[in-house]
Amino acid sequence: MSVKIFLPTFLFHTKKDCDIYGEIQINENNAVSYFIIAHRDYQNDNTSTLSTKSLRHLGHIVRAGPTSAIQHRDVAVSFAYDSETPNIYLLKLSIKPPETTQVNVFLYDVPKMLQLYENSVNYEAKGQPASTEGNDKEASDECNDVVLLCRLLNETRQQNAVHKSTIYSILQKFIFLLPNLITFILILLLECKPCKTFMEKTSIYIHYLEWRRLCETRKRKLNITVDKILGVSVMIFLLFYVSHPGDYLLTTSHWVIQKLRLLLRSLKGSPIGLKLNEHLNNFLLDCFNYHVDLWAKFLDLIEPIVRQLFVPIAMLGFIGISFQLASLPVLMSIIGLHAHCFYIYTAVLYKVEIRGIQVLWKVMLGKRYNVLKNRVESHNYVNRQLYLATIFFTSLLFLFPTVLVYYVVFTTLRLCIYLVNLVVEVLRRKILEFPLLSLLKWSVGQFYDMESIHIAHIPHSPSPLLQPQSTQMCMSVFKLSIQKSPLSRVFSCESGILQEFKSDEKMSIKNAFTRMLQGTF
Repeated sequence: MSVKIFLPTFLFHTKKDCDIYGEIQINENNAVSYFIIAHRDYQNDNTSTLSTKSLRHLGHIVRAGPTSAIQHRDVAVSFAYDSETPNIYLLKLSIKPPETTQVNVFLYDVPKMLQLYENSVNYEAKGQPASTEGNDKEASDECNDVVLLCRLLNETRQQNAVHKSTIYSILQKFIFLLPNLITFILILLLECKPCKTFMEKTSIYIHYLEWRRLCETRKRKLNITVDKILGVSVMIFLLFYVSHPGDYLLTTSHWVIQKLRLLLRSLKGSPIGLKLNEHLNNFLLDCFNYHVDLWAKFLDLIEPIVRQLFVPIAMLGFIGISFQLASLPVLMSIIGLHAHCFYIYTAVLYKVEIRGIQVLWKVMLGKRYNVLKNRVESHNYVNRQLYLATIFFTSLLFLFPTVLVYYVVFTTLRLCIYLVNLVVEVLRRKILEFPLLSLLKWSVGQFYDMESIHIAHIPHSPSPLLQPQSTQMCMSVFKLSIQKSPLSRVFSCESGILQEFKSDEKMSIKNAFTRMLQGTF
């Protein structure tokens, strides 16, 4: 039988009578672990730094001597101290083994263990190696005990935090009162059914879902705070230091219209030496130029609204700069709506061309597609069918280069807009997902994980005042020290979330190119 006792370092050298509180864990291999979490002095009941209401009374730390009546109480574990020994020593255990018992006492620092728990949330999800033999199993048991110790310390700290109201928390609530109020109003607007149906596919609503998920997990508090600070800074800059920011949007829109007209003018005739169909080319140019003129008149009509559009975007800074970045794709959709329409027109023509050439090619080969049997089989066409198929096939084949040029040009333009939106999306997600708090802790030397724990043996001599029944317990003392983790572990600890978003970005780019080639982008 092995017995492990986890004891705070400051209690190992105490010279006061006190009660100790914690929990007891019995493992599958009949190993008993005592977790000492809090203490309470007899002379002053308010000396305990942690709440003991939810903890189990384990025993005492008392002065050694035959006159002490506390030593004879029935408790789980009892320590003693004297004037000659610099540390406490084990006096009594509730278990009574038939032979000598090996007792390992692990000393730990409470603040470092609490920081270790904050950085080891993903560690518990990943689990331990499946090995069940030799040292691997022992290391796994030790690590599980440390995780349980950290969880008990964190639960006790949370219970104490509920009853504490500091000046810092009051000031924090007062400073963020207006941002929190605007955030609450925005959440109500996005959660109401009419607005949710209207904005369900927009980038702002998608970002709101990701932001709400992070707020519920409470893993990125520093990121959200920095996000709000940057958002308020941008809001102040736009409202007080930039005169008429809506003019920049109108100027950009007219600049895009001017460049688009120049692009259409370059497609007239024989662009880069390509021989296009003159009639189809002129028809498409007339349609697209009319669309551009119509959009220019529409911008002049909504100019007063566009000038005031930056005011609500700037007000989103109370929630965070990430929401302001999420609204940029909406602005780019307004600026490049006509380019997106041109892509849709050319994509439809391209799909019609491809499908028509595929079907007519089967006709010219004397084959057809059997819908009932789901296969291509031979078929005898009459002469007029072959004559009409040949005429249509030749017409589509000669019109195909013109359609292909327009499709490539406007698909490339659409792809550029998509890549800009993707860069903005990656930026706003990284603002919330980047492990800023972990990196900050690592820079000041306070980032710890399970691999940072080192166990060092502390030599000590037993007290000469030990009672005879206590000499059967061989006590060994170890120090749980935590060292600074390498920088690579900072990102490996966050690899689950970061890898998820990284794979989403790769899939978005891959799907964009695939759909572009298929004409469904």
